[in-house]
Amino acid sequence: MNLPAAIADAESKPRQLDIAADVGLATPPTLISNDPSDVRAFAADVGRIIVKPLAEPIVHEGGGYTAVYTRIVASRELDSLAGVAATAHLFQAWVPKSYEVRVTVVGRQVFPVAIHAGSEAARVDWRTDYTSLRYEVIDCPPKILAGIHQYFDAFGLLYGALDFVVTPDDSWVFLECNASGQWGWLAEECQLPVAAAIATELMGNG
Repeated sequence: MNLPAAIADAESKPRQLDIAADVGLATPPTLISNDPSDVRAFAADVGRIIVKPLAEPIVHEGGGYTAVYTRIVASRELDSLAGVAATAHLFQAWVPKSYEVRVTVVGRQVFPVAIHAGSEAARVDWRTDYTSLRYEVIDCPPKILAGIHQYFDAFGLLYGALDFVVTPDDSWVFLECNASGQWGWLAEECQLPVAAAIATELMGNG
């Protein structure tokens, strides 16, 4: 649905965070660096931190392809930070979460689903433990909905899947947007008419 150039532009995570902040969506404190001293200073400033891929989270390893998941940086790792100097990494402050939300967007239609993690692994990255997840169709707060539409307008996107953390005080924090994100399993789990919305948009009736 999206133009290839729009997808390429929207894949940049630093740009995603900049645009999200510009349209009024809260974002986590973030550091992009390959300097271990910068990472230690960042952790000292914000507390618990996570590390996630800066680009495509699939790597070729051991003759196959492996997904790279978000993970917490243990305090003991801050002493060495082995491998950090090899390339830029994306570090963020850990955001306390009640649950996460995947918002699938098709044109001007949105399909927000709360994702409740049932294991410690899934609380860090729900993709690591699908069997522990519970789904709930919810509504986006008006301010979040307005920010999502402005975000899509800024990138020229017609389709995408955004991820948010909802904190214990009900604040929504933007994590990222995948302009080619998967939607099938959520449509099936929650009986969402995403396929119909995509068909309508492709026929020019959205």
